[in-house]
Parts: sequence; C-alpha cells; structure tokens
Amino acid sequence: MTPSSDGCTIITWMYSSPKGEQFVHTQVGKRSSDLNYQAYYWRCVFLLFESSARLNNGARHILFVNQFPPGYIDGVDIGMLIRQFRVEVVFFETLTLSPSDYYGAWNTQFIVLDVLDWVAAHCPPGEAVFILDSDIVFVKPINQQLLTDLRAKRALLYSLDLGEDYVNNGLTPAELLEVSRELDPHFPASSFVYSGGEFICILGSEARTVASMAREIYRRCLERHKKGQKKFNEEAHLLSFVYQSLGYENYSANNVVKRIWTDRSVEANVTGDEASLIMWHLPAEKKNGFVRLFRSFVRVGDQYTLPPTNLAVTFRLTESSMERLRRRLFRTPARRMLAMLRAIR
Repeated sequence: MTPSSDGCTIITWMYSSPKGEQFVHTQVGKRSSDLNYQAYYWRCVFLLFESSARLNNGARHILFVNQFPPGYIDGVDIGMLIRQFRVEVVFFETLTLSPSDYYGAWNTQFIVLDVLDWVAAHCPPGEAVFILDSDIVFVKPINQQLLTDLRAKRALLYSLDLGEDYVNNGLTPAELLEVSRELDPHFPASSFVYSGGEFICILGSEARTVASMAREIYRRCLERHKKGQKKFNEEAHLLSFVYQSLGYENYSANNVVKRIWTDRSVEANVTGDEASLIMWHLPAEKKNGFVRLFRSFVRVGDQYTLPPTNLAVTFRLTESSMERLRRRLFRTPARRMLAMLRAIR
C-alpha cells in the first residue's frame, strides 16, 4: 500500500449522450450519442483508474455517470475492471448542461459543478480530492510532498500562460478580466490567470465554498448569456475566477500535472521533462495511445493486467526518426490551419 494515498479521493466523470443528442468535443468529433464515440472516453476512464489503482492503493476511486458503462469494450469485461480497480459508480442526481446556444463546444463541461456539489456534501474536511479529466494517467504515485503542499495552500492549481491576444475558448485574457470585474468590481487581481479545468485539487474543507461560489457564478453567467453579454464560456474560465477570488496560489500544481499535446503534425509541447510529473493529461491521445493501451489488457483469471509498457512511446511523447521524417514530408498547410483553429482543449 502507498501510505500517502490514504485519505485521497480520485474522481472522474462520464456523460453519455442519449440517442439524438449531439455535443461537439474537438478531439473526438460530433457524434456524442454514438457508442463508438463514447467508447473513446470509457477507455480513458478505466486506464485512469488502472494507473491510480496500481500506484495509489490507498485512494478511493469514484466514477460519476448518467448511464452505466457498457458491459464490454474491445472484449474487455468492464464490470471486472470496476471491481478490480475498486471503482464506486455514482449516478448524477442533477446534470448541469449549458444551453445549446451558450457556446459552440463543451456543453457538458459545467457538469463538474454537480461533482463539486457532491464533494461538498460527502467528503470530510481533511480529504484530498482530485477531480480529473478521464484522459489523464498517473505515472507516479501521489506523494507526501503533494499532500503537504495541498494542506498548506488549500487548493493546487494547474495554471497556463496565455498570450495577451490568445483567444481561449472564445475570450482573451483581457476579456476574461473584463467579465470578472463586471461580476465582482473588487476582483482581486490585475490580470486573469487561466487554470485548466482538467485538474481540480482541493481539500474537502474547501469544497463547500468552491462549489457554492461556482454555482452562483454559473447562474449569473446564464443571465448574462440571455442578455447577450460576455460570460465564462466553459468551466475552466469560471473556476479560474473562483480560484482567484478565494486567493488560491496560481501555478501551484504545475510540477504535478501537464496538458501534453503529442500530435506533432498539429501541435506539440513535449519538452522531455515530463517524467518528473505525477500525472499526464493527454487530450490528443483519446483515439491513439489510449486505444492501443486499452486493447493490450490481458485477462488472467478474474483480473486484467497490462504488459510492461513504455508510456512515453505509447502516448507519443517520443518520436522515432522515421516518424519525424514522415511527419515533415506530409505536413500540409491544412494541418497548420487546423492547429490555429482548434480549441484549447
């Protein structure tokens, strides 16, 4: 057992669109009610829990759903994975879906507010709570230093440096600051710092305050939307406002997690330092590395194992000379244009 993971709760969530409902998610496509589309996310969910169960034996694992997972994916028995990785499946009591005309993508992302409401009601004050996007994997265990930092800072934030003119899901940093000041004239910052929504790390004692403020700001954003005013377009905009309002320290989790872009034909930010991190967030690998890794599950009796795997290779953090040559030969202006137009997540 890894003692430092005792008192930790690892949470992710999966929203399955019913037939006829379609949401846009940039890395996968538009057919959100299609079972093959949803399978990309289910594979990520259970590889996240596999990595945590292997590295964080003392942690509690919770999966929020609106529909139970399929019985099998790629021939893998999902019920067996749930039991093996000690996953508690919790059905959403409410679903916070933004209006269809609220923003052009990420209509499901405010569901994280429902997760925060649950955490506020159920997690004890001293609990270390991690609400993670499913396309994250643990590459190292939660360690004592991380937990010490969390207790001292109350929340750990993965913050991103955005250029002054960078349009982040519809708004520049200046526009995000403008919205913040309109929501709260006393907003305590001279600039708006964007902290990614893929990683929420708070103490249970902070959850009630964060959840309550986030819910109120979302309500006010809906009012602004009806009036045609600028508002926070996605959950990370909103949570970044909450974090700064509550005085949490920015960049305090940048040594823990990183949003790693691995598709070098479009965008890549691999530096070679990723091995020092505890978690990798791999948005471009939903249809690549996660599929290959999930399909390598081997059943041994009533459990599944993964063969020894070089995750840096599986998730394309490394690139062979042949791959590099092929990419340079087939790089096109259309791909470069796609990199400019693609949403940040």
